[in-house]
Amino acid sequence: MTDEKSSPTRSVPSGSVPPGSVPSGSVSPRQRRAKRITLVAVVAVVAGVVAYGIPANAAYALPDLPAKDVDTWTMPLDRYVPVGETSSAYALLLVAQQCMVGAGYDDYVVPWRDVAAGDRAGELSTNGSLRLRAFDLATAETRGYHAASVIDAGAAAWSEFSAQPWTTGRSDRFDTCVQRARKTVPPMDDYYDRTQSLVRLNNAAFEGARDDPTVTATWDDWRGCMQDARVGDVASDPSGMPTLEMVDRFETLDSSTSPTDDEIEIATADARCRESSGYRDALYEAEWQRQLTVPHDDGELLARIDTAALAADNATIRQVLTELTPPRPSS
Repeated sequence: MTDEKSSPTRSVPSGSVPPGSVPSGSVSPRQRRAKRITLVAVVAVVAGVVAYGIPANAAYALPDLPAKDVDTWTMPLDRYVPVGETSSAYALLLVAQQCMVGAGYDDYVVPWRDVAAGDRAGELSTNGSLRLRAFDLATAETRGYHAASVIDAGAAAWSEFSAQPWTTGRSDRFDTCVQRARKTVPPMDDYYDRTQSLVRLNNAAFEGARDDPTVTATWDDWRGCMQDARVGDVASDPSGMPTLEMVDRFETLDSSTSPTDDEIEIATADARCRESSGYRDALYEAEWQRQLTVPHDDGELLARIDTAALAADNATIRQVLTELTPPRPSS
């Protein structure tokens, strides 16, 4: 019997099968190949799902979440953030100093630095933005709406220290001391390669949280609280504070200026109203929820970070800074 679909134009004697044809009920070589190809494709897809766990476009859920703490504004992404580059480099030189002085270079005395300001300046320069954090009462009481300084108050002394002359022997000894210091101060370069992604993810979660319905629902209570505080005209919601008029009047973007009493009064009223209205708690929860997952590609980068090792390295550097940083010179 012929397959009419494959050979419609000629008849075949009964009992014979033309080359390339298949008796009814059998499977042709072409069909067998097609089935094998299909089977291989299915196996590959299944293997891919098993190997990677999730499709390539699925979100990545952050594991091992920290305990919530609205006072410190602890967030899921915090565990992936290394200490600042200025802190790391400064800690290395503080440890190396002991080795240099021990070799007779008594003039190798590392001066005091404002590493926190240096870290912020580095983060701003590298990432184009600082990681956003919620405004709180402690900030309001100490610096009002003024931005945290990115100016290292020890920069002049540091420049003088860095410009001191170097002999070949001194340079060779310094290289040896830095190598020895590395046994105490861990290298952080691998972590710093991912900070740009962390800042982007952090700030996207923060900005999105400010428009969350649970957050916007507190605006009316915040405005009522600010009206009761009698601090003058304010923004329509907390995210608009300080207003542009306040920024200009108080020079909040110039960290070389000090906050005035008026600025402190408005800022502290604002911070208290954010707490009493429920705005701060709602903002915290909304941002927390947005940080629980990240895009798949970002998740692949974060999954490579040993967060336990990072926490230990951060702690080591902070301990070095606590123990060896010289006192800040009197003004």
